[in-house]
Formats: sequence, C-alpha cells, structure tokens
Amino acid sequence: MSGKNDSVQEGAEVGKPIRFVPSSHLEPRRKKAHKKSRGGCAACKRRKVKCDERIPCTNCVRRNESCDPTQKLQSPEASSPAVNDPAGPVNLLHMELFHHFQESAVPTLCFKQTWPTAIPLAFEEECLMTAILAVSARHLSITQPEKRSYAQAAMSLLSRSCAAFSVLLDQEDSREMSDALFFTAMSIHYLTWCNVDFINNQDRVADHPVHLRVDLSEDKLYSLSPGVRVFLSGTRARGSDSIFTRMSSINQCGALQTIFKTQNLDCESVAQRWMERYDELTLRVNHEQREAFSRIAHHLAVILALWDHRHSNPTPPQREDIERYIFSFPLFCIKTFLDMITSGDSRAFLVLYHFYRTSRLLLGQERCWWASERLEVMEALIGEELGRRDVALAL
Repeated sequence: MSGKNDSVQEGAEVGKPIRFVPSSHLEPRRKKAHKKSRGGCAACKRRKVKCDERIPCTNCVRRNESCDPTQKLQSPEASSPAVNDPAGPVNLLHMELFHHFQESAVPTLCFKQTWPTAIPLAFEEECLMTAILAVSARHLSITQPEKRSYAQAAMSLLSRSCAAFSVLLDQEDSREMSDALFFTAMSIHYLTWCNVDFINNQDRVADHPVHLRVDLSEDKLYSLSPGVRVFLSGTRARGSDSIFTRMSSINQCGALQTIFKTQNLDCESVAQRWMERYDELTLRVNHEQREAFSRIAHHLAVILALWDHRHSNPTPPQREDIERYIFSFPLFCIKTFLDMITSGDSRAFLVLYHFYRTSRLLLGQERCWWASERLEVMEALIGEELGRRDVALAL
C-alpha cells in the first residue's frame, strides 16, 4: 500500500487467524429457553461442555482458540436459507451505524475514494457488513466516548465479522469474493489499530524480569498483520482484476517515495544509522534478524527523513499520504521481526518507539481517530520501558 513492491510479498508466511475478542468484551448474552446443545462447535463437543452455538462461541473466545462452525453450518436449521421476516423488529443501531459509516467514517479512511465500492458488496457478504458496522461503532466510541454502548457494539460486531471471515477464507470459491474479503481485511486492520486494551492487562510489577514488564505479544496490530498481509498479497496477485490496481489508479500509493526522488532527500543515510545502532545493541550475530531489521529500518527511514527535512522540503507530503503510510507500516513487519517484538527485543522496541513518536509528530495537532491514542500511549509505554533497560532513545 505504500508503493513498495516487496512490502506484501513475504513468501509463504502463514498468518494467524484474524480473530480477537478479549473475554471482557463478549457479545451480550441473550435470554432463551434452556435446551440441549445439538449444534455446538467441535471444540465444545470434544471437551463435553455446553456450547452457546454462537460463531465464535463464548467458550472458544475465552480460550482464544479457533471455533469450528462446521457442525452448525451442516445442521438442518443452518442448511435452509434464512428468511427475513418483513414484520420483524428493525435494528435501529445497525441502521445508525451504517448511515454513520457512509456519511462520517468513510471520509476519514485511507483510500477513501474506493470505499464506496464496499457498500453494495456488504449486502452480499455478512463478514463485510459486520466489519464496516464495527468500524463505524469504533469511530463513534472514540468521537463520543461518553456513549459506552458503541464500544461494546464494536467488539460484538467484530467477533461476528471475524468468524464469518474465517469461514469464507476456507471456501474454495473465496477468490470470487476477493473484493469483499479485501475490504473486510482492511476494516479489521483499522480495528486492530484502535485496539490498545491489551495494555490494561500488562503486569508491570517492579521486581519482574525486564523482558516481562511490557509484553507486546498480545498486541493484535502486529500479531494479526501476517494474516492480513498474506491475504492482501494474494489479492494483489490477481493483476488487473485486483482491487490494488483500481486503488492505485485513483491514489498515489508511492507519493512519499516520489517526494524523496524528486527532491533528492537522503533516506538511505537514515537507514544506515539504524543499522549501526542495531550492531551496537547486538551481542550475538543473527543474519536473519539483521536482514529483517534492515527491511523495516528502510521503511521507517521514510517517515524519519520526512520529519528531519520538514523545514527544507519545498513540497511537503499531503496528510492523507502520511496517514496511508502509517496505516500500512505494521504490514511491512515480516515474521522474524514480529518474533523480535513478541520476545521483547530492545532493538525492535526502539524501532516501534521511533515509529510511534515520528508518526505522532508528522500528524501534528489534528487528531487521527484510529491512530492517535495508540501513537501517544505506545510512545510513552515503550519509551519508559527502554529507559528502564538503559537503552538510549536517540540514534
């Protein structure tokens, strides 16, 4: 999405299931008559526990494991087409969220010119409809924090979207639905940007080992990025039929790189300073880690150089180009670098610190609803952690 040809082509990297709902944000229980579970998921049947037959079910969400809906989909009730009762109740919240998405949320999204394409597709695929409703609910929960019901709705809708998304990805004919799946993946990526709830679960007891004080292994923005990237890579491989092609024809995806070429801004020297810093902090040589660090350092160098040359650059970038690059940055992190993040590697933490800090500075005083909270919170959290480790923040 940044224009880099290799940004999403990372080989046979396997992504984790695109599903995350902490046990504290489960879909509200609905009262219903007690009955024996006959269409429960495979995991609940294996454990011989009652399944609430949701997708994913409460038990699987709590255990953070994949919920196989096969049994439910093959049941007589699920196999028959759903009939919409025209006299049934109208979900006013969903109507509100859908209207808000079109009128207020879409103009704030990257590639905003292409998002109207997702609207008709959403009426055909539940995973996309629930994903855009979740984005709308999250946008409202941030812009109107006093109304807590929006945050709860966002998590509930996201749960449904991820479950339906996983089912469609397993189908052989999912290629025909690639555009709907693409917009679903993009929506989920927005929602992971907004999700910093894992910070509340951080155990930062002073006498704990250093590497346990800040645990980023639960940060879904990075742990789920391989799955999103692999899917987007497959979509891009479709060539002229790809949504990437249509997006590129509307948006200047490589706008930041173009600025460097036309203005002869020095980006390579910034990346080289990072590699020198990496070598200073490295005790044992690992060529695979060094290569992964070099790749992400070159991506980071783009926004660092923009900030360094902000006063001398005669053609500063457009805000939407900066937002698009920041939004895409986690997708540049290949598995080796992600492993460094989850293991608490100080070198990876230093990259994240400067990414969050520089992104915040480039965006300025005008807040970005999906990014601002994360940028501020993570800059402070990681900076504090690196200070405890006596790692200098300056290059």
